[in-house]
Amino acid sequence: MGVKRAFSLRENYEICLEREKQVKAGKKMRLDEFRLLFPDRSGKGVPKSTLSDILAMSDEILKNPPVDGAHKKKKRAPVYPIFEALLAEWIERAHAVRVPINDAIIQTQAR
Repeated sequence: MGVKRAFSLRENYEICLEREKQVKAGKKMRLDEFRLLFPDRSGKGVPKSTLSDILAMSDEILKNPPVDGAHKKKKRAPVYPIFEALLAEWIERAHAVRVPINDAIIQTQAR
């Protein structure tokens, strides 16, 4: 039994996009063939069950393409959205005037 691998949001999006391209082109590949387009470390393709789970959610995945964090595994809403927005704005302003930022400075600003 192999190691279970979680795909990033970007990888899921690319898989769905490729499937959509093939459907539009009139190519109807079986999952056995399609999974080989996305090889894992062992050279085998994505497991069929994982692929079918990803493709079952393809409408939702294609509606919400990943914008940032190409390696994120899940989409989560921020716990404190107002706080995070203010902190992000402060960091952007600090970068604009070339103020060095580190963890200690961010923690002090957050208080």
